[in-house]
Amino acid sequence: MSLRPKRIAFESTMASLHSQITQLFSPTQGDAAFMDPFQAVYDLCTAYPKPFDDALFESLSLFIAEYAREKRESIVGSLDTVSAYSHEWTHFTHASRYLDSVCEYLNRITAKKRSTMPTQSRRRLNANGSVKFERMRIHALAFLIWKETVLMEIKSNAGNRLLNQIFDFVKRDRDGTPLVDNGVIINTVESFVQVCEFVPQPLQFYIQEFEQPYIQSTRDYYIAESNTLISTMTISGYMKCISKRISDEEERSCRFCHETSREKVTKECVSQCVSAHKERLYDAFAAMLRDENLGDCTLVYQLMLKIPDGILPMLQLFQKHMFELGKDIVARLRPAAQKDPRDFIHGLIDLHGKWSAICEKTFSNNPAFGAALDKGFRQIVNESYEKAAQNFPELLSRFADSLLKKTLKSQWTETELEDKIGKAVECILFLNLILFNYLQEKDVFQKFYSRMLGRRLLGNLSASDDLEMTMISGLKNVCGVEYTSKLQRMFTDITLSQDLNKRFSTSMERQNVNLGVDFSILVLTAGSWPSMPGAIDYDVPEELLKSVTRFGDFYGNNHNGRKLSWMYHLCKADVKLTYLDKKYELNLSLHQLSVLLPFNQDTMLTLGSVVDRVKIKPADVRKIIKPLIDLEVLVASNTQLEDSTEISVNMKFSNKRTKLKVSAAAQNESTSMQESEVTRAAVDEDRKLYLQATIVRILKSRRVMGHNQLIQEVIQLSTSRFIPSIGLIKKSVEQLIDKGYMERSKERTDQYVYVA
Repeated sequence: MSLRPKRIAFESTMASLHSQITQLFSPTQGDAAFMDPFQAVYDLCTAYPKPFDDALFESLSLFIAEYAREKRESIVGSLDTVSAYSHEWTHFTHASRYLDSVCEYLNRITAKKRSTMPTQSRRRLNANGSVKFERMRIHALAFLIWKETVLMEIKSNAGNRLLNQIFDFVKRDRDGTPLVDNGVIINTVESFVQVCEFVPQPLQFYIQEFEQPYIQSTRDYYIAESNTLISTMTISGYMKCISKRISDEEERSCRFCHETSREKVTKECVSQCVSAHKERLYDAFAAMLRDENLGDCTLVYQLMLKIPDGILPMLQLFQKHMFELGKDIVARLRPAAQKDPRDFIHGLIDLHGKWSAICEKTFSNNPAFGAALDKGFRQIVNESYEKAAQNFPELLSRFADSLLKKTLKSQWTETELEDKIGKAVECILFLNLILFNYLQEKDVFQKFYSRMLGRRLLGNLSASDDLEMTMISGLKNVCGVEYTSKLQRMFTDITLSQDLNKRFSTSMERQNVNLGVDFSILVLTAGSWPSMPGAIDYDVPEELLKSVTRFGDFYGNNHNGRKLSWMYHLCKADVKLTYLDKKYELNLSLHQLSVLLPFNQDTMLTLGSVVDRVKIKPADVRKIIKPLIDLEVLVASNTQLEDSTEISVNMKFSNKRTKLKVSAAAQNESTSMQESEVTRAAVDEDRKLYLQATIVRILKSRRVMGHNQLIQEVIQLSTSRFIPSIGLIKKSVEQLIDKGYMERSKERTDQYVYVA
């Protein structure tokens, strides 16, 4: 191959090259050697004295345009337009690529000239009507000519036959008629992208000429299809059908469309099949929840995930359904819960467990449905409908008390007990993490729970210390250390008291002191234990006075500066009945023991004599002695229990059990309600003090603070215990101003200043 520029005859050289190119574009061309065309192109581009590169480019443009016109007529004349187009396009792309390699030297010259040309298009018509194109690579030229001469002309002058036939094939595929050859459709659609391979925005032509019409045809098809299906099928059948339709459309768009179109096509299908009928689906979803038709619930969920914010109305319906189910439990079980809350709380626990599992399985454990479940239960627990939520914290604490009490041991065998305790642990953990977490009035729960914990600890009624600590640990995890500090201190007092009793016994033995009774004591920290009602004026019996005095001296010697306040009304005693053939042991209160001890000297006394000896008010003595009479340990001459009533020891007492617990005076419902009211009043007082302390703590760190900001921060810091009303916060602010802890700013009336 000669690289030296030389004089050449343009007509003869171009004629020879034209023959070679014609052979190249012929469907029957073989593997010819291309040295002559390469040489001809080089010679024309380097001809002396003037190169013929412009003339060569124009001649090639005319050839390709004429070839494209011939193929267009052939395609339009075929009944199977898509197959004919695909065949001709495949051959044209191969030939264009070969021609581009032949004209590589021309392409280099074109690239140099384009770098100095203006960017605007220079396509124009000559006077004779021939088409001239802007100089570009031959490959790009071939694709441009094909786009305008074949694709655009078929659209304009052949009724857009190519696209219409493609859309007809796609419709048949959607209707269930399998296509014989997907390849011709795929190849044809790809040509809409390939013809613009060399332009700055290669997908613009494809989007305008194929994607947009394809999406419109998809829209029209599924508008008609979805309306037909939903009017002739059940909602369940419709959802199953369109779920498959959407899945098929996703697969179809992957076959026929460019990757950038697939999401748009599927979105249009979803829009017409789901969004257009979503209100019908939402209405059906509410009925599915009521009927617990979980399979269809899953179908609705999966469909609504495909549209923006599609599950939001579902979440609202789900939350409302949870609330309605909870209200039903409240209506059925709440009346009996005041006496025994176990069925009521277990009903809520079972409800939560059931629908938590449904959320996990039916809604793929979507956190949004978990949050809706939480909101529904928060309504159940806290909303004050029919006064059910007003004492929910008390019911919850009583439920925990029923799990933790030692009374379980009298109801179960050892194996059953272990299983019961295991279930109790599970319930307690659930209580901590779920139901308790929903409470807004956590401080009310704490008040009732601490009172019941105190009774269990003082009466040695806890089934297991491990269970008690599990409960406290769970409460601490939810509310923090401050919330459980008093509960923890109560346990600490019990542990320290055990050690204190050992040291007291050792001290008495060392001094050779015989107390005459088995004596143990609990020393409780004032302020950590809830106040226990029922204290009465009382003198210690002579039999116990020595023990009480000795322990007081021992404690004072070992704890200088501390003062003991004796809580006699909380004391218990174990007494053996030795006057009967059968031995019995009574567990009773210290006050009951005091009433019983005078009968050691006299087996019969009047009630007035008993009052004189124990030095307790007559009304209190009647309440104390009545359980002993009811148990038939003592016998009364009449039921009126007047001062003259004779009380005697029952020498014929008999009972199947040898260990008997003498109950305290029975509390009626009004007494229980009064105790609840007292506890609530204590909570209200604690809230006032808590809010005042919180406000002072905030202002102390900020020094100056706006009213609204202070309100917000107080609410934020108090939420873990309770949600204070704005009115209560304002009242606390006024009280602190009166006490001199803070004052209003002199510059701005809506600001507060901390007073050091």
